[in-house]
Amino acid sequence: MQKEKPKKRAKPALASTQEKILLAATKVFAEHGFRDATTRMICAEARVNVALVNYYFRSKAELYKAVIAALFEGTGKPLMAIPDTVCDEASWRRAMETWIRRSLAICAASKPPELWVARLMGMEECVPSDLAQDIEDKFAKPVRQCFARLLRMAMKEDDPVAVSLWASTVNAQCVIYALTKQGWAARFCRPEMEIKEWLEKVADHICAGIFARLSFQRMVD
Repeated sequence: MQKEKPKKRAKPALASTQEKILLAATKVFAEHGFRDATTRMICAEARVNVALVNYYFRSKAELYKAVIAALFEGTGKPLMAIPDTVCDEASWRRAMETWIRRSLAICAASKPPELWVARLMGMEECVPSDLAQDIEDKFAKPVRQCFARLLRMAMKEDDPVAVSLWASTVNAQCVIYALTKQGWAARFCRPEMEIKEWLEKVADHICAGIFARLSFQRMVD
């Protein structure tokens, strides 16, 4: 009886030139920001000819937009889907906890791709690029609107001022982790705790403050 020959493992598909440029650009933009990053730096990271950036993306600005759009697919869109999971008090609380934990995980990330998102977010907040308004309209604003929807579910009637106050307070508690490279979490984390455990405590603290004053009231489209 003949032994079966071991099946050969499929080789992983090689990244296309366009994908290599996009990945390299993400790293370079996250490290240097849009203004200081150059096409030559990106091409050196991707190990491709400078002319290929213009061939695939037309310009540095369009490449930056492509980077933001790709990162948004993996971080922004999952956040935006959270309000759709709500149907009652219990699911609203789960949705709020999920939103807070994911937001903190992104803003305080130490590994890509979330780390790249956090760095680019911090740079756009501190030193906005020429594309800041476009990024705001296409990506940041829709995410904020989804969180506002979650907050409105905890209010009997629409109250734009209350929603804005809650949203800005919660956003500030999360985004601060994206605004510094020096390790905001480490500054306050107890010596006996790991950063991951500290961030869990922070999430619990933020959620406790929300649940002490808000509870599910209604479904909101």
